[in-house]
Amino acid sequence: MEQEIHITLRYDLAIGDVNLNEIIYRLNELKNLLMLRVTEKIVQDYDDIITERLSRTDIFPSKARRGLGRHIRKGNPERRFCRGRKVRKRGYRKDSRKMSTVFGDLSVAIREVECGTCSARYSPVLDALKIGRYARKEMNFEHEVIEAVIDTNYRRLIDGRSIDISLGGIHNIVVGSDIDETFQEPVAIKDLSAIMADGTGVKQQQGRKGELRAVIGITKGGCVEPLGSFTNTEWPEIECIIKERIKEAEPYNIPFIYDGEPGLDDFLSEVAELQRCTWHGPRGLYHALWEDGLKKKQSKPETDKIKQLIGIELPEGDFEILKEEDKEQVRSKYETSKFEIKELIQTFREKGYKHGTSYLENLSNRLFTNIELWLKTGVIAPKTTSLLERLFREIGRRLKRIAWGWSDKAVTNISKMIMIRQYSRDKWEKYWKEKLGIKGYFNIEILVVS
Repeated sequence: MEQEIHITLRYDLAIGDVNLNEIIYRLNELKNLLMLRVTEKIVQDYDDIITERLSRTDIFPSKARRGLGRHIRKGNPERRFCRGRKVRKRGYRKDSRKMSTVFGDLSVAIREVECGTCSARYSPVLDALKIGRYARKEMNFEHEVIEAVIDTNYRRLIDGRSIDISLGGIHNIVVGSDIDETFQEPVAIKDLSAIMADGTGVKQQQGRKGELRAVIGITKGGCVEPLGSFTNTEWPEIECIIKERIKEAEPYNIPFIYDGEPGLDDFLSEVAELQRCTWHGPRGLYHALWEDGLKKKQSKPETDKIKQLIGIELPEGDFEILKEEDKEQVRSKYETSKFEIKELIQTFREKGYKHGTSYLENLSNRLFTNIELWLKTGVIAPKTTSLLERLFREIGRRLKRIAWGWSDKAVTNISKMIMIRQYSRDKWEKYWKEKLGIKGYFNIEILVVS
């Protein structure tokens, strides 16, 4: 049903002095107030339409009243709905209904009616608009707050965006989100080129230190596919959850890339090949040799050598049409590097570098997985956890630098929000459209500005 709203604006300007910047500045100040007034008018008109249809059953057939007038039967202890849909008008409620919206605080006078069947008094527009009895904010407000939290931290959100909500209110929205129960659909592992997992420390309640762990997939197109975010959850339990998301999984030729995090040495070993991050490898060797008593100047030649040995570049292009000499060149470098690492391990052993020897032995078996997979299948897979490191930096900006008593639920929710919004924008938008009930039932356009 089409309706029109007529808006009259008045302005004055200093001829010859006003500039475009000031015009835009003043209009920007006005927009939220204007949107509140428009919203108020639309709700009032909708209230009038609904009340008229429910009170004038002699004019409006049952089809025109479909979905309107639902209410709890008066005096029914089981709170069942009344079948009556004919009402008598009883004026307006004593107090206006107030709600927080993205434009500011909305205050609307709401009609009250009396059911002709059970005599219950209620406001039919509230049920029609899906506004709960105790609701004090609409869902777009929650969407706006969560989007802002993802972009910054809580305090900057309040200081910088001027959203009228307290720190506790923001925290309750994040903790109360159902994001943790969503995005659990299966992921086809055959569409992935790699899986990564890592953890980072976070501040929690009462100064307690927690551990946030995340698992992501990398698609063959190089995009991130979030697989899960967990707080203070052990890796074996996380592995079971991830396997549920890739239920149809069988051993595929993709690497599982990690940086040496304790507990990940056999993670997803049934479906992926283990690959140590080639960036963290030399870095970890430096720390191992430091434990053996070597200073940076002494260990640098060894770490530089490892960087050179594992830095094998794979030729781009279709594997099937590459020349055999190109493939053989990669194979030769790979075999030479493996041999030289074995020699380096023996050298460390002879020099008594116990930590360096142990570290390099564990590292060597999992440094060339991406090369071995390429030689076998032609698939070019990532060899570092840089994408996951970047994700943790984004999460850390929200979690590590603000004074807040984070619960496990809050840490899990905000990390999932950041992952999904940043790397699965289409799924994020779809989630909010479903949550907000955006189904194309309302459209608005500007007809004339004169």
